[in-house]
Amino acid sequence: MTKTKREILDVVFESERLKLGFTTRFGGVSEGAYEGLNLAGHVGDQPANVAKNREILAEQIGVAPDNLKFMRQIHSNRVEILRDIDDELPPCDGVITALRGVALCVLVADCSPVLIADERRGVVAAVHAGRAGVTGKICTNAVNLMASEFGCEAGDLRVFVGANIKARNYEVGELDLAEFNRYKNGGKFDMEAALRDEFTALGVERVEFDSRCTFETRELFSYRRDGVTGRFCGFAMNKISSK
Repeated sequence: MTKTKREILDVVFESERLKLGFTTRFGGVSEGAYEGLNLAGHVGDQPANVAKNREILAEQIGVAPDNLKFMRQIHSNRVEILRDIDDELPPCDGVITALRGVALCVLVADCSPVLIADERRGVVAAVHAGRAGVTGKICTNAVNLMASEFGCEAGDLRVFVGANIKARNYEVGELDLAEFNRYKNGGKFDMEAALRDEFTALGVERVEFDSRCTFETRELFSYRRDGVTGRFCGFAMNKISSK
C-alpha cells in the first residue's frame, strides 16, 4: 500500500515562509524492528535504509537531502546555532538557524521533540527534550539564545511539542530529579507539565502539545515500549532558498 503524504508527515504549521512538522513511522524502507521511516543511523538499522528514508523525508518537505540537518544528540541542554549550511554541528540537543532551505531535525522515540518558530524574523529551532534536557531547561537555553542572537521575542514565538511518552507510562522510580521532583507522581515523571511551566515562565503563550503517547501508538517509534527500534523526527525549516 502506498502511503500518502499526510500519513508520512504531520505538518503542524505552514506559512509562505516556514514549515514545521513531525514524521510518523510510515512510508519508509526499513524492516524488522526498525520497520518504516526510521531516520536514525545509530540504532542498528542498515545505513542504506536510513539514507533512503532521509531521502524520502527530504522529498516530502521539499529540500535536498544534504539540507536536512540532524544533530548528534547527547541528552544534554546544549544548544547550537547553524550559521552556514556546510558547518558541522558539535554534539548538542538543540539547534537554531535563520538559513533558508534548511530543515533542522530532532530524532526521538519517547523524548519530546520541540519545535520553536519566529515567523516574523525567520528563525526556527529544533530541540531534543528528554528527561535530561527538560531538567536542564534546554528550552530556556534555546529561547534565550534566539533572543540574544536573533532578537526574537517571546510574544512572537510559536512552539509545537510532538508526541512523547506521557506521565502515565513514564516510570522513573526513585530517581532524584531535584527541583523537578514536583513533576513526579507515584514514581512517574510528567515531562509535559514541566515543559508547560517552563514556557509559561519564559512568557511564551502559543504552545501546542501532541496528545498522543509514543508508548501507546504504533504510528510512532517508542524505545520504552520496544527497546530496539527506530526514531521519528520533528523538523523545522525556512522554505525560501537564500540563493
